[in-house]
Amino acid sequence: MGDDRGMTTPLVSIIIRARNEAPALRRLLPILKSQEVDFPFEIWLLDNDSHDDSASLAREYGLRYHHIPRNGFNYAAALNLGASLAEGEIIVNLSAHCFPQHACWLALLTAPLRTDQTVVATYGRQVIDPTSDAFEALGNAELFPADQRQPKIIAFSNANSAVRRDYLLIHPFNPAIKILEDHLFYLEIAGDFDVVYVPEAVVIHEHDRFSWRYYLRRWILEGWSFYFLTRHRGLLSPYIPKRLVSLRRLLGTYPRIAFAYARRGRWKPALRAVPFFWLRDFVWLASFLRACLLHPQMAQLDTALLLRTSRFLRRQLMQRRLSLPDAPLDWSEEWQLRADWGFIRRNIADFIRSCHERGLFASPLLEVGASGQNDYLAEWYDMRTSNLASNLQGAEMALDMEDMRQIADNSLGSILCSEVLEHVRHPERAIAEAFRTLRPGGTLIVTTPYNIVIHNTPEDGGFHGRNFTPQGLELLLREAGFEIVLLETRGKTELRQRLMPSNVFAVARKPEHVS
Repeated sequence: MGDDRGMTTPLVSIIIRARNEAPALRRLLPILKSQEVDFPFEIWLLDNDSHDDSASLAREYGLRYHHIPRNGFNYAAALNLGASLAEGEIIVNLSAHCFPQHACWLALLTAPLRTDQTVVATYGRQVIDPTSDAFEALGNAELFPADQRQPKIIAFSNANSAVRRDYLLIHPFNPAIKILEDHLFYLEIAGDFDVVYVPEAVVIHEHDRFSWRYYLRRWILEGWSFYFLTRHRGLLSPYIPKRLVSLRRLLGTYPRIAFAYARRGRWKPALRAVPFFWLRDFVWLASFLRACLLHPQMAQLDTALLLRTSRFLRRQLMQRRLSLPDAPLDWSEEWQLRADWGFIRRNIADFIRSCHERGLFASPLLEVGASGQNDYLAEWYDMRTSNLASNLQGAEMALDMEDMRQIADNSLGSILCSEVLEHVRHPERAIAEAFRTLRPGGTLIVTTPYNIVIHNTPEDGGFHGRNFTPQGLELLLREAGFEIVLLETRGKTELRQRLMPSNVFAVARKPEHVS
């Protein structure tokens, strides 16, 4: 069975991003239609406002088609959109310039995902013809070896990959990075999930001609993305050189590359090599430095984009695409500080009030990280408010939750820690201090967000070190000696509460008899 748009729900959805790629599509689509598989699949063309025959080719070959406005294109956002549109359980991302080399390509690429539930993603081998694309071919054989050995550098690439749709809807590609979204995706899940290299699923990756304009735009995006990966996200990437501009490379490596081409009689790449790599390195550096200056904006945009992307994808999943809203591809600044804050704050206020109504607070009550919204509790309790000396916001005392030496042992009835723990650099110390200062039977009430991107610079709101799952928060509390009274999550829907909650709440009690 092959491509099936009838009554059978497809198992696999192939997503192709394209702009004016009619010549490549004429070569690619017959190959995809001839794939030999025993499962139904569909093909989506995400067309970035093409002016050639791309749309008519989609109709001719029975593809599912979606138009993306010219100024609304973003590599990651387009793939996220494809996942939301698709019906298959497995999303195959394929470049319009990648041509499968045999009829079993699709079956081989998706086989690990169909047979092993622990595998989240796969990627296939890419072959680049050195005679048509000399510089791209350098090192390609090491990234995509022909045999079964695991590559030294994982080059997970959306040019030829497959991902579980349910996972992608929860963990979308990040639109803020602009390029290398596939590499970021892999670095974020590496160590926790299995990503399998399938060398048999081979494609020829070709570009029509050498273009200085194409490379210049790409290098600008890459320099920005290098900063995003290494400094903003703090991830180690084997792709990124320690020094973007190096005299050893400029005066040694690149001239040797040019000389090697000249010895083989390949004069075009020989003459281009040194200016090509010199220009690349300096553009990388300039774009990297620009990202340094714009980092506060980047951090806000990163947070807002992922929050909005997650909401859109989950809404699509829950609605099963009965109606398609406009895709959020052109991310305007109005969304930078909008997330689910209204919903999150209502949840926090409702939870704290319910703790009061259940009798879970006791005097003396200390609120750490106070900002005024819970001052009404002073009507019922002997209450003191605290915050960091640099951010008192009207609180009564300056206090660092990791070191509350001014609070005596066993002296507090309750501690309210609302939206603070994720900003503490050593949360285990803060929890231990809470345990020390609470009297036996005293309670620690904690609220902390789950669905928010980690950020950690003073410019974008201060240190935000981590997000807690319910299980992680419970483990932290139990290891400090607390008993768990209550542990719950909140979300706008049942599915969201289970898969991507907005809040995690806990009430922990210090045992009456502490050994």
